[in-house]
Amino acid sequence: MTAIRKSTINRYRAADSRKKFYRGPLFLLSVLFLICFSIYQIILSNSNGGKEVVTSAYRSFLKGKPSGSVAIGDGDGGSMMEGKKEEEDHPDVRNMMKPEEHIDDIIIQNDPLPDEKKVKFQEDIFRDENGEGGAAVDAVGFEQKYIFDEKHQMFHNYFKGKSGKVVEEMLMAHAYIFHQNATYGGCCGSLSIKMTAHEDLLDALGLKGALRFNCPRDFQAENSRVRRSVIPRDHYMAEDTRIWTPEYVDYLRSLVTYPNKKRSMYTIIVHMLRGNSSPCKEKSRGFHSYLPNLHYQNLIDKYMKPGARVIIYTSAKSFEDLNEFRIRGYEVNVDTSLKETWKEFVTADVMIMSRSDFSMVPAMVAQGTVVYTPFWHHSLRRWKRVSKTIMTQTDEETIRLQETKCVFPVG
Repeated sequence: MTAIRKSTINRYRAADSRKKFYRGPLFLLSVLFLICFSIYQIILSNSNGGKEVVTSAYRSFLKGKPSGSVAIGDGDGGSMMEGKKEEEDHPDVRNMMKPEEHIDDIIIQNDPLPDEKKVKFQEDIFRDENGEGGAAVDAVGFEQKYIFDEKHQMFHNYFKGKSGKVVEEMLMAHAYIFHQNATYGGCCGSLSIKMTAHEDLLDALGLKGALRFNCPRDFQAENSRVRRSVIPRDHYMAEDTRIWTPEYVDYLRSLVTYPNKKRSMYTIIVHMLRGNSSPCKEKSRGFHSYLPNLHYQNLIDKYMKPGARVIIYTSAKSFEDLNEFRIRGYEVNVDTSLKETWKEFVTADVMIMSRSDFSMVPAMVAQGTVVYTPFWHHSLRRWKRVSKTIMTQTDEETIRLQETKCVFPVG
């Protein structure tokens, strides 16, 4: 009996020593896993939403939930925020949801969409069909009916910026939701004075009701089971303005309330980006945002008609003198109301765009001819692209301005 007892004791001691032997490596493996997990979440936070994503993912991990999607209301009302830290303009995560709200119906999308849900684009769909300087003919003769799923509302987060850029992003999200056959819920963020300015600009086109500033929490009082999801920014921004397909543009134009044209005469409207824009600055995404006076004059000459009214909207600060346009009898408006400017854009017979986000939105729905100068945003099918001949002259003039008026650092 004594020998058996000693043998049993020895086996227990051996097992206990093996546990102690493995306990150290297991602890090291756990630490290594947490380090790798932390690095992964930091990378994720840089691309899909900042520190809130990391915090929520850790909570989900500790509770045994998948880290790919974050549900609102993880005990303290957490909500996924996305975008770079300097772009964030959202309330605190804990304040995104009220305690009494029902949170079962809200889903935050963070995983990539399945292939069947991704937006498909035809290759070169925006290419000019009638050759250089021509414009494709839109299909007419029927009214397209669009039906959207009322039980699925999709939202996106608000990123602060100038009104033109903010509305442009709203329309990219709006188009993305259109392609998913869902209902646009709204742009979600903390209320600010800037939002009032954005709404005022949307009101110029009668789109204030369609493109609204709302969050999922604003709809929780409704007595219905509606799925509400927030789209990650990289989903709806992935295709840039290619997301504005002809079908979507037709739909958007059906929502616009067009103002009355101020004068019956043939009108050419020019948006001239100036202010801090200069040919002396480096290119942005492969293009100079600055276009010389000569470029705009060449385009005005091309579309000019006897007795035409030419109106230029620009900034008081300009690298080149604007008086040469006034001498020709053109109306030069500086620092005009943005709302009134957009009204003129969409009702003009000809709208000449600049390389600017502010030009993009009214150009989408403009009733007249839209003249597009190639830059980092894609052209829409119905726009007329500036000819290669004029672009050659523009490039030569830009170089001349750089050589005669710009001072570049040596070396």
